Amino acid sequence: MDITVNRGSKTPLYIQIKKQIEGMIDTGKLPPNFILPAERVLSEKLHVNRSTVIKAYMELKAEGLAESRVGSGTVVLAPMSKDAAQEKMYIPPLRWNQLESKRIAKADEQTINNILSVFEREKVISFASGISSEDTYELEKLKIIQNELLEKYREKVFMPTPVDGCSELKNTIKAYLQQKGINAGLKQIMVTSGSQQAVEFFARLLIEPGDVVLVEEPTYIGAIQAFESYDARLIGIPMDEEGIRLDILETCLVKYRPKFIYTQPNFHNPTGMTMSFNRRKELLKLAYYYNIPILEDNPYGELCYEGEQLPALKSLDNNDYVIYVSSFSKTISFSLRVGYVVAGENIINRFIKFKQITDIQTSTLSQYLVHEFVSQGHMRPHIEKIKEKYKKKRDLMIAELGNHKIEGMKVFIPRGGYFIWLSLPNNIRMSELIKSLGDAGVIVMPGDVFYPKFSIENNFIRLNFSYPKEQDIIDGTYKLLECIEKCLKNVVKAKYTVETVINPYL
Repeated sequence: MDITVNRGSKTPLYIQIKKQIEGMIDTGKLPPNFILPAERVLSEKLHVNRSTVIKAYMELKAEGLAESRVGSGTVVLAPMSKDAAQEKMYIPPLRWNQLESKRIAKADEQTINNILSVFEREKVISFASGISSEDTYELEKLKIIQNELLEKYREKVFMPTPVDGCSELKNTIKAYLQQKGINAGLKQIMVTSGSQQAVEFFARLLIEPGDVVLVEEPTYIGAIQAFESYDARLIGIPMDEEGIRLDILETCLVKYRPKFIYTQPNFHNPTGMTMSFNRRKELLKLAYYYNIPILEDNPYGELCYEGEQLPALKSLDNNDYVIYVSSFSKTISFSLRVGYVVAGENIINRFIKFKQITDIQTSTLSQYLVHEFVSQGHMRPHIEKIKEKYKKKRDLMIAELGNHKIEGMKVFIPRGGYFIWLSLPNNIRMSELIKSLGDAGVIVMPGDVFYPKFSIENNFIRLNFSYPKEQDIIDGTYKLLECIEKCLKNVVKAKYTVETVINPYL
């Protein structure tokens, strides 16, 4: 085995030795199982330090060209393929978090995913969801419609539709909207995968990093996440019993010149409040005066349990300032993921581009199922039926909440929708209450997630009454009130503990 070293070369001696042995292995001069000279022997032969030979042998072993064997020394291995060599190499874990864009890194909130994960658990009473009750699905009607679809539309049910939705459903939505006083052409209507997709599209269309968006405070968490994912700066406008405070809104319009206003006029999520008719008209006047578009989110509008059902902002708008978003998720089925948006043709064309790079189209089967359900006349009696069920559940939850007189607790009673907004005593530790409820098997939505940047001064929780069964409402509300009282007692104990114990670290 002939090896020469060049002491005048810039290449380290151990690398020279390693490369020459590697070359002899590659050409077959050193066959598999050939025993390399001992480190001491080779170092004396080459007149180098023994450590130099050791380093050369270590390099050969690291690349899978040789290995140490007890009783034999360093032995040449059979040549490995590149794949086999890589299998023996140490591959460090890929640091995905360092590769993510800054925009994605900011959008790390998973509240909605956590809520939906609840439905895979057993023995949990969930007041946190925003879905319809299991006993409101028109299973028999939907089963008949689904069978009819195959006969009526045959292979068309399995074919693609235009990106903006199939013409049958768009015509049905057009007629459905006309009953609400909203007149829109087919080119002004787009079918989306739930209304959440339309909200995200609107954010993508208008928001540049740092742009101000005005929202009701509190507001829907999905909208907060969509706007903040595009680096918007959200300014919350307080509400009163008539809806968004226009005096504060106008001040912010002058000061911030926002990109748009986001509002839920009907049965607001999470508060359940409804904007008065006069407030709606005045809001539109402000939008016109300051040239600010309005994104109107109206998924709960038809679920009115008492009082007058007020017109949508879109029906009052004759100047194309309002983009209207709604969905069949709260009435027919959440999982069908069929929503829609009404906007100017130029806006719809932009949304079509977004959708074709997002999910291409909303499920064809879901579109035809909704179209037939509505066009066959099932929608109106179905809504009347679920309104009766939800009103009964709402009243039951309100009655149960009134069983305990807790000072500082206030129940905001909605005229429609899915939610009750509950104000709690300010001295309750919210984290302790949520943990206590979790231990009791009850899940609620803490109020802070509905505020931009979680900037909340008081204690609120949102309670859903549409999904839980009536017995779950009774049991869950009882546990909720028990936990609230328990947390209040702990506050009193903690107060006296702080007063009587000297803590040098305070």
